[in-house]
Amino acid sequence: MSAIPMVETLSPADWHGKPVPPRRWLVPGLLIRGKVTMLSGHGGVGKSLLVQQLATALATAQPFLGIAPVHEGPVRSLALFCEDDADELHFRQTQINAHYGCAMPDLAPMTIMSRVGEDNCLMSFDRNDRGEETPLYRQIEHLIRAGDPSLVIIDTSADTFAGNENVRIHVRQFIAALTRLARINDGCILLNAHPSLVGMNSGSGLSGNTAWHNSVRGRLYLTRPKGAEGAEEEVHSDERFLKTMKSNYGPMGEQLKLRWHEHVFVNEDTARGPISNALDRAELDSAVIVGLRRLVDDGELIPASSQANNGLAVRLGMLPECRRWDWATLTNAKERLVAQGRIARVRVGRGTRSKVCLRPIGMTLPGEVSVVSPAA
Repeated sequence: MSAIPMVETLSPADWHGKPVPPRRWLVPGLLIRGKVTMLSGHGGVGKSLLVQQLATALATAQPFLGIAPVHEGPVRSLALFCEDDADELHFRQTQINAHYGCAMPDLAPMTIMSRVGEDNCLMSFDRNDRGEETPLYRQIEHLIRAGDPSLVIIDTSADTFAGNENVRIHVRQFIAALTRLARINDGCILLNAHPSLVGMNSGSGLSGNTAWHNSVRGRLYLTRPKGAEGAEEEVHSDERFLKTMKSNYGPMGEQLKLRWHEHVFVNEDTARGPISNALDRAELDSAVIVGLRRLVDDGELIPASSQANNGLAVRLGMLPECRRWDWATLTNAKERLVAQGRIARVRVGRGTRSKVCLRPIGMTLPGEVSVVSPAA
């Protein structure tokens, strides 16, 4: 009889004195690394456009719907489109490029597969409900290992899942297989899905059993405004809501108000006042970091003191993209980002002329001597 392999165990005592690992966001509040996030929405609502726009924003290191990715610089993506042919993707990409001010050569970090009319099954099931990855799954696995994309888009579950959406064990095996892909390089798998009529009318955005909701770590719902009877409007409307239906790493029930404008989605909430939820906070934090990076790139030394005449909140308030927030809001965001380790306090210069300044993580200031602890 062969020996039973021992499972790995740990004790919280082993964490004593170790730094607390941060949440590994790809897009703060929306997409988490190493996990599967589901984006559901009725056919024609714009899921495919939204994810192609997301991949473009990441490839060009620009904010997505006002929220900047955590990663600095271009982010690689791999997208499997099962419902859009190459001509449609090409047309759509041209419109997206106009929105982001980029050109096709700027999109080398994006890899797209258009497989309309092909067998796109990623997992099949036998009569004993055992799932098996298909050759296409293995090809995607190879592309992830070779290309190292941080975002993998699968559009849609209806084309890639060959099991019964109402059989819990089928759903859980499928999501587990996608999670294994995410864990290869600590990337994010974004799975597009269609809700059922019940899911649309109830506002849950679900189709099949609750294993879909329970198995993924995050779930987003792209929907139109509600009509008089509580269902999505049947009439044409350019308005959309991107709702957080589940987030294991942040609050749920939040939403972004979007509008389809010149073939892309734009965030309607551009004149926000108080920070009322996590998505508001993510947008604010992104603006602070992007603004600080811009100031440092321009050669400015930003003093760490909030009371300095040329402190970060004062300088950010002069930037057009940050004018919607007041001094106190920007100052609180700066303190929060310092505590999270996303902004560093560093000493520049030596002796009596040295001073403590701010910089984003990953940059170095001229004359920088050392990092100063947040509490110093």
